[in-house]
Amino acid sequence: MLRKRWRYLLPLALIIVLVPACAAQPTEEPETVVITDYNLEAAIRAALDKTPDEPISAEELAGLTELKANYANIADLSGIEHCPNLSKLDLAYNQLVDLSPLASLDNLERLNLDRNQVSDIAPLLGNSGLGEGDQVDLKNNNLDLSENSEDMADIRQLEGRGVKVYH
Repeated sequence: MLRKRWRYLLPLALIIVLVPACAAQPTEEPETVVITDYNLEAAIRAALDKTPDEPISAEELAGLTELKANYANIADLSGIEHCPNLSKLDLAYNQLVDLSPLASLDNLERLNLDRNQVSDIAPLLGNSGLGEGDQVDLKNNNLDLSENSEDMADIRQLEGRGVKVYH
């Protein structure tokens, strides 16, 4: 009688021990990033060589070091803050107003904002990475470049940090 029980219990015990060990471990999905501006998303997809139906991961954006998105009709930079390693960013000839997403891009060395609608460059002052030898092009924007204006004071502050500002 004991022998009959072991005949059933032993395979059952093996199943209980081995099945969980063989089960596939769940893989962690990479964080998907949403870029709100369609044209910015298209420029990023082109830089990453991704099709419109493929998700964009935070890891892929972190690997992006250069982005040329001039003449792209971009109005909103939301989502670009997920590109922390950008060193060269060309956003000339767009409709940009709000630069706040650029404040966290501490690796920027070259930033082209020529011919946008920027009227406040204070977010660039918050970018602690902008410093000696870096270049920012702010020509042809909605900035008050009179000597005692707030915009000119912000430009002088960037220049004081060693940034070459074209205005």
